[in-house]
Amino acid sequence: MDLLRADKEGGYDEPIVTKALFAGEEIAMLAVDRDKLATNIAAFVVNSIKPDGKAEALDVATRLIGLALHLNPRNRMAVVANFQFKKGLSPKKVDPEYSPVTLAELMQRKAELIHKRGGDLNAMLAGYMLAAAVDIDPRNETAIYQLEMYRKAVAEIDWTPIVGRVRSGTVRSGG
Repeated sequence: MDLLRADKEGGYDEPIVTKALFAGEEIAMLAVDRDKLATNIAAFVVNSIKPDGKAEALDVATRLIGLALHLNPRNRMAVVANFQFKKGLSPKKVDPEYSPVTLAELMQRKAELIHKRGGDLNAMLAGYMLAAAVDIDPRNETAIYQLEMYRKAVAEIDWTPIVGRVRSGTVRSGG
């Protein structure tokens, strides 16, 4: 998966979401479930990543907030976290519904079900969810395995549609 480097100042790069990819009815996930997942992804970012942190962590924040906004562009937690990260403010910690390990397991299982439903958007969402699950819990061997099989069978994970930009100097990451 491509990791996008932070901008020249080493800060957070706001994902550009002009039209949510995964907010339509063709996605094999109810709107209420997409909103709940977006909230939990944003909660993980708020609780785990500092706005003045390392570039790699900020790249993860950009991808995860971008994914949350593509699941529901009006999700309160994702919108507020995005704004605060953009301004370099430390968001207030929140009481998460799931631990990172549980969130990653949930995303891995949902990705498997969504992918089985078929369709290009479902396959794309499944790939992003698997990659996000590995970002959230790099020790989740099932998610790692499924992500690697996805890469072999479907495609490499290209975060450009999620973050809305391509920057020079992308680096490769194993997970």
